[in-house]
Amino acid sequence: MRFRKSIAARSVAIFSCWAAVVAGAAPRDTVVPGPTAIATKAEAIYCFARVRGLEPERLPPAYLALRLKVTIAYRNTGARPLILPLERDRTVYTALQSGQMKVFKDNYSLFSPAFKPMKMLPSGVSDSSPIDPKNEFFAVIPASGEMAPPLSEEVLIPVNRKGVLKKYPDLRGRTVFVKLRFVHRELAPVLRAQLSDRWTRFGVPWTGTLTTNTIQVDVPQSPQAAPCQDDYLPAHPNAAPTDIK
Repeated sequence: MRFRKSIAARSVAIFSCWAAVVAGAAPRDTVVPGPTAIATKAEAIYCFARVRGLEPERLPPAYLALRLKVTIAYRNTGARPLILPLERDRTVYTALQSGQMKVFKDNYSLFSPAFKPMKMLPSGVSDSSPIDPKNEFFAVIPASGEMAPPLSEEVLIPVNRKGVLKKYPDLRGRTVFVKLRFVHRELAPVLRAQLSDRWTRFGVPWTGTLTTNTIQVDVPQSPQAAPCQDDYLPAHPNAAPTDIK
């Protein structure tokens, strides 16, 4: 199933939940404190999606979908820079009321294989530096600073989809709570020990699990929407991302 982006967009009301962020962090390194993951901005776009892969005459009716783009800041409050593997497994949690949240199985989760521990450096990563040359596998979070650029994630949630084998709640006029959990790729013990020596001037390797604060999305009863598009544009004239205080 593929989605296309709407030309209509709405902003999202989101809030911080610092206790959940701190409690959700579960670093594998018990000596070096890990960063915190803070959802700082979110943008909701509504569009009409169709199921792909079927003959046109057999396609079910289009359904309304919420496309949520979230910006996540990784903040390091420690005294040493952290070297972070960027490859990660993602889990999305949703709820229709504040409290216990359930795993939401989106397309990203279904088709993304779980990462195995890294035993050797990927092609393009230098033995002498995690970030020179620039690569998509490692980032350095400065001491008492934030990772740059921040993470950008998209979540696709059906709003009024009617399934045959699965029931989807009708989200029109309701509030949806969303949070993300990331399990960053583990480093094999031998490689971790080697990198701790080779990259010591850049920081200390860290990997583990981080959970964001909760994002609150108030879905309109009749949101403006158009057919979805494949490519997501980060800015839209009718979309005003909401900062989390």
